Amino acid sequence: MDYVKEDDTVVVRLDPGEQVLDSLATVRDEFDIEHGFLTGIGAVDSVTLGHYDVDDQEYLEEEFTGQFEVTSFLGNIGPDKIHTHIQVGTRDFETLGGHCSGARVSGTFEVVIHLGETPLTHHLDERTGLDVFDI
Repeated sequence: MDYVKEDDTVVVRLDPGEQVLDSLATVRDEFDIEHGFLTGIGAVDSVTLGHYDVDDQEYLEEEFTGQFEVTSFLGNIGPDKIHTHIQVGTRDFETLGGHCSGARVSGTFEVVIHLGETPLTHHLDERTGLDVFDI
């Protein structure tokens, strides 16, 4: 992994075999990131997707393996949580997407984190069972 901070932006490049969320946690800790929104693209060979069932208040997760193009990676990063969603494309040009609980880089993975000033801490929303921004 290589990364650089430029004013209010952090640019990250991940290498094959690296875990995306673990790597982003390392960057967060290195720069004491309390508020950031992120975007990325790349390639993964393993991804764990989640879908939140609001009625049951639980995530349903499934792991997928293969060669995937990351067509969209979006989320936010704060002192207590990294929350991301991912869309991946298959060789047949079909897509899978959802909450990203994990992903392993197969080729490269490029992420840009845009920093802000309001800390993105979370609290439990009793109505939905979700951790939401505490703002």
